[in-house]
Amino acid sequence: MNALPRSADQAIRVIRPVLLAAALVGLGLVLVQAVAAADPTPAPSAGPSAPPAPGASAAAPAQESCLTCHAAIDNTQHDITEQWKISVHGQNGIGCASCHGGDPTSDEVTVAMSTSAGFIGKPDRTMAVSVCGDCHSNVERMRQYQLPTDQLSKYRTSVHGQRLLTVQDTRVAICTDCHGVHDVKKASDPTAPVFPLNVPKLCASCHADATLMKPYDIPTDQYQIYETSVHGQALLVDQDMRAPTCASCHGSHDAKPPQSSEVVGVCGKCHTATQALYEQSRHSRLDVGPKCWTCHGTHDVVKPDESRFFHPNPPEIDCTTCHNPGDRTLILSADRFTNDTDRRCDTCHHETSILYSQAEGIRAALDRANAAYQSAEERIGEAAAAGMIVSDADVTLSEAKTSLIRGRAEVHTTKLSAVAALTDVATAKAAEAQAFADAKLQESASRREAMVIVLAIIMVNIVALFLLRRGIHHDEGPAAP
Repeated sequence: MNALPRSADQAIRVIRPVLLAAALVGLGLVLVQAVAAADPTPAPSAGPSAPPAPGASAAAPAQESCLTCHAAIDNTQHDITEQWKISVHGQNGIGCASCHGGDPTSDEVTVAMSTSAGFIGKPDRTMAVSVCGDCHSNVERMRQYQLPTDQLSKYRTSVHGQRLLTVQDTRVAICTDCHGVHDVKKASDPTAPVFPLNVPKLCASCHADATLMKPYDIPTDQYQIYETSVHGQALLVDQDMRAPTCASCHGSHDAKPPQSSEVVGVCGKCHTATQALYEQSRHSRLDVGPKCWTCHGTHDVVKPDESRFFHPNPPEIDCTTCHNPGDRTLILSADRFTNDTDRRCDTCHHETSILYSQAEGIRAALDRANAAYQSAEERIGEAAAAGMIVSDADVTLSEAKTSLIRGRAEVHTTKLSAVAALTDVATAKAAEAQAFADAKLQESASRREAMVIVLAIIMVNIVALFLLRRGIHHDEGPAAP
């Protein structure tokens, strides 16, 4: 055999160690993998994985045959799977089997939807409440989401729950009617039906349906009335989230119309100071006495003012209007306060009674303070329009307004002395503010008068200078040619 060329022999000598090293590394990797596969000792764990935080994206179970199959059945089923994916349940890995049962790990329909695997299919309306409640009343499961766990127990005490569970009335509202089915969203999501701005329309979807409400003899114009109320305008027009929704007064899961004896407490959740004033009144100590709704209404609450004390023409009433003719006990018929125009003091108190005179005194005190405030406000506006600095007057007028507002609230005590004490302060402060404004207007007038005098002097000087210049030119005669 001929010997290799010298250059080829040198190349082989260089490559041979490299190939040998590569072979040894490969053999080492194979041995490491074999040992790892044969070693039964599990790899160290980093500890139990934390549950997904509310709202955090969490994948569905690793093998979710429900989604795979249902997404391919038809458009309706496909839409359902897409709704679930973006729902609060889908985002937190709460899969189909959590509500429907079955085995989501099997791709065989007879296994996945087997009753032996707990498959219940589509829960009926009564069962749906229990299905939701199984999770939402579980303290351990709800702790990570910081959700209350008393919704089911509350629902069972509500008008809706009582009718569903006691007389099997499946027309009443259940969880899915308000929260959705596969597309459940957080209550804080502005697109959720239960977001505060959306609650009135949500309730109206049932309560404004004449056909649905007919068996219960419930009026269906509450939403229409609420829209025009001071509460409805604040929530729906101004989007003021502090304004009450239906749930604020009736409850949500424990929905039930508040009884007359409960109304003061319900309104007092927001109107805390007013409730405290009312509880000082004679009205609050009567077994059958005026409550918030008597004077302000329910769904049709309007902004109160002094016009709400008396009818333009006193109504015709006698003793039996307010008292039982037999034992003279007080009676209070809700029908007499249905219309806003009848929510007046003289609906109960006859114009010849002492209590009517007290109401007149309260009205007169408020009228005086309000008239003083309006007058001062007008004068301050005139001074500001004249270019005067009126900050002192504005501060004093704001103090008058505060006292006037407090005086109006004090009406709930029904005490003339308490109201008058505040309206007197308001009147005095308004007079003080107007005095500031009058002084500024007088100062402005004086300035204008001084300006006229100064301008007149300036004009006289200008005319004098003009005449003087003209005389000088005249004495000099015509210029030499």
